[in-house]
Amino acid sequence: MTAALHRRHTGSLAQAYEVFFEALKKDSVEYLVRRAWEFFGLPVLFTDENYKLVCQFPKEKLGQHIWDTLFETQSLPIETIQHYQQTYLNIDEKYYEPFYSCEGSAEDCPRIFGEVYSSERIYGHIAVFMFDCPLEPDDLACAKVFIDALKMLMLPRRNREGASLSSYMRDLLDEKAAPKTKALAHRSLSAGVQGPFTVMVTPIGNTASQRAFASMATSKITLQYRSTVCAVYQNCIVTLFGLMSGGKHSEKEISFFHRVADFLSPSNASSGISQPFSDLSELRGRFQQAYMTALLTTKPCEFFDFIFPAPMFEAVCISAEVDMFMHPGLKRLSEYDSENNTEYFRTLQVYSLTMHNKESTARILCIHRNTLLYRLGKISEMFHIPFEEQQTALAILNSFQLYGISTCKRADFGLYRTDFDSSDHGQRR
Repeated sequence: MTAALHRRHTGSLAQAYEVFFEALKKDSVEYLVRRAWEFFGLPVLFTDENYKLVCQFPKEKLGQHIWDTLFETQSLPIETIQHYQQTYLNIDEKYYEPFYSCEGSAEDCPRIFGEVYSSERIYGHIAVFMFDCPLEPDDLACAKVFIDALKMLMLPRRNREGASLSSYMRDLLDEKAAPKTKALAHRSLSAGVQGPFTVMVTPIGNTASQRAFASMATSKITLQYRSTVCAVYQNCIVTLFGLMSGGKHSEKEISFFHRVADFLSPSNASSGISQPFSDLSELRGRFQQAYMTALLTTKPCEFFDFIFPAPMFEAVCISAEVDMFMHPGLKRLSEYDSENNTEYFRTLQVYSLTMHNKESTARILCIHRNTLLYRLGKISEMFHIPFEEQQTALAILNSFQLYGISTCKRADFGLYRTDFDSSDHGQRR
């Protein structure tokens, strides 16, 4: 049964600015949280981004389950974190401004919730436990001032030796990070996680519900799997797995990654898996491998090794105007097909992607070999495309790979028809 509690103090918004920004001079998170306890006259706690306790005041049990659990174990059970998230899963904003809740997991003890965040990441969560005390008019605004003060205190701390492994991983991923910051991150991350490594990237959105799921997921992954670092970076759940076998992924590791991806499937996103690597200085490049792979699959999980070179063409599609890299003959084929109800574009596409294998091309197109030879002859005769010449064949193959990625977003470059293929070869999705 939750204990009753009487509020010891009620502060105004003006007092909040004075108290919290004066407390910044101490350069101590614990001192700032203690001042919040004194200011609100109510119990206050601060957890990190993974809901592990940073500090709480008063430092004693209060007969409230969540408070006492944190006091004893320094972290919340995964089940409690999931219930926590349900309180605000339907919020559309990217981050949570302070809000009051007396429902769900807060039904037994109403409280003020809030996030400490910057434009790039979440640093932690605050909670002011109200018990039976009513919410005062300035409470949410004062909580916002408290969070702003915490934010100002946390931002410079990300490069200190006490930063979490997740922060170090983000530093290594950030191409704008200073060399000294990257050196510290490399040294600290290497000490905390043993290689060889693999990176899994799961793109998510930036709504509050998606961020809530990501926060819960990163907590569970790091708790469940050893030698693992997990963080949210650029709207992606990024997981660094250590103790890999190296070389290439074993069948056991492939099965393991599929299990992790299944856990992440409620985010309605696919996960990409990088090649194994041993040097953490390669982390950003491996992140890009996994990220591009994730964009090119609808499966819960896909491996860079299995779909290369499709990610390379996806990178071109993202950064350049695809039409400028296409062989000019393909546009003529497409226009002629539209006007004459022919399939010369599709015929040359399959012929190129099968590396000029006539048997495979005829089978995929469901036509007789003689029909294929007739079409290829017409393409050469009517459009003057020397597709059997080495240089032209390579240019056409690259063009169809670009076309397949930009229109179909599939690692087979559109070699096989699906129900979603457009009959208009010029249409780009």
